[in-house]
Amino acid sequence: MSTVRNELGEERISRLLVRYGIPAVASSLVSALYNFIDQIFIGNRIGYLGNAATTVAFPLTILCGATALLFGIGASVLFNIMQGKGNKDAAMQNAGSGITFLAIAAAVIGIVVSVLVHPLVYALGATQSVAPLAITYIRIIAVGMPFTIFATGAGLLIRSDGSPRYSMAVTLTGVGINVVLDYLFLYPLSMGIAGAALATVIGQMVSFAMVVWYLLHFKCDRFTRAHLRVTGRAFRSITAIGAAAAVNQAAMMVMQIVLNNSLKYYGDLSAFGGSEVLAAAGVVAKINMLFYCIMIGFSVGGEPIVGFSYGAGKYDRVKEVYWKTIMIAISVGLVETLCFWLFPAELAALFGSGENGYQEFVVLYMHTFMLLVIISGVPPVSMNLLSSVGKPKTGMIISLSKQLTLIVLLLILPVFFGLNGVLASGPAADIIAGAGAALIIRKTFRAMEQMGGTQ
Repeated sequence: MSTVRNELGEERISRLLVRYGIPAVASSLVSALYNFIDQIFIGNRIGYLGNAATTVAFPLTILCGATALLFGIGASVLFNIMQGKGNKDAAMQNAGSGITFLAIAAAVIGIVVSVLVHPLVYALGATQSVAPLAITYIRIIAVGMPFTIFATGAGLLIRSDGSPRYSMAVTLTGVGINVVLDYLFLYPLSMGIAGAALATVIGQMVSFAMVVWYLLHFKCDRFTRAHLRVTGRAFRSITAIGAAAAVNQAAMMVMQIVLNNSLKYYGDLSAFGGSEVLAAAGVVAKINMLFYCIMIGFSVGGEPIVGFSYGAGKYDRVKEVYWKTIMIAISVGLVETLCFWLFPAELAALFGSGENGYQEFVVLYMHTFMLLVIISGVPPVSMNLLSSVGKPKTGMIISLSKQLTLIVLLLILPVFFGLNGVLASGPAADIIAGAGAALIIRKTFRAMEQMGGTQ
């Protein structure tokens, strides 16, 4: 039995969460931090319309993440479960199939977005003043989308192969290049929104190259052509596991589109203005991503532990990973809430100034839409656990709960309360989704108790 397998099944959970969680957090956090810094550069150099343009493009970023998770999580979870059962050949077959599916999907999405960029911009919620900047930005980032999809999805396999630090290094390197080029292209070279997009694409290409190098030196075994072949059965198995996380992201994309259009429409009817409201919401979303990535990073870092422990019948360890991850998520949510209430004006000022009520709405959005962010980590942490133990259908229910609830509320509440209805939909969705996830997890753990298993 290999060292990594012994560690996943026998080492203290707290220590494993640190070893696997912190690199996952760092990878996610660095990426979110790039978006945060990128938004600061754009807001201060281009203005609030630049921030609004990246908000319009944000659903496409989510689409990339959904595709990467669909095949990356599915392949990595099956890879870990097969390792836990001692079947290395099946583990490599799942990993190889996942890699091939990632490459195909990445190419298709990049081409489609490039062709449909003009109608996409308006469907994603752009106002007339924001559309020209959004078109320029999306046309360029479409070139980098295949690279980021593949690098993100394959990075999950790298982590599951026992190299979480390398996976982190891939993200760190790409984002580091991204930030440096952001400054260079936006300030000395004055390339505008096109420079911000180009910096993103170059960083994604570097990360892609690093991922390909690792896959050629995979630790578990060397990939063969047989491992990379795909079948209908492999597609169904991988997507069944990865569907929960992917559907969550897809629903998040739809939710973001609905939110963008709601903000544009009801913002135009308010004293704030549609473009200003759209930009302000995008700024808060980038701040939220910093905290959200910490929650999800520890949850993702726990997936190899959960998958191996479940495959080995050690259900008490599965529960322990869940509860410790939930406590981390709640603690992070508390810190975020304190930041929003203690330093709202300071956070808003980081992203430059805007016309009319732009900065005022940034603060209002923090205090209302993000009111119950403290419990926002419960649904995704619960979903990740269920995906890791091979219960994709149940995980999918949780993954959809927050997004679908928010979509419904965004379609109903603003009709009666205007922009205030948009703001109230956030905390209302957090309550409904959090309670539903807690009930499902309780039922799942009771089923594990009946199955038995060892510590």
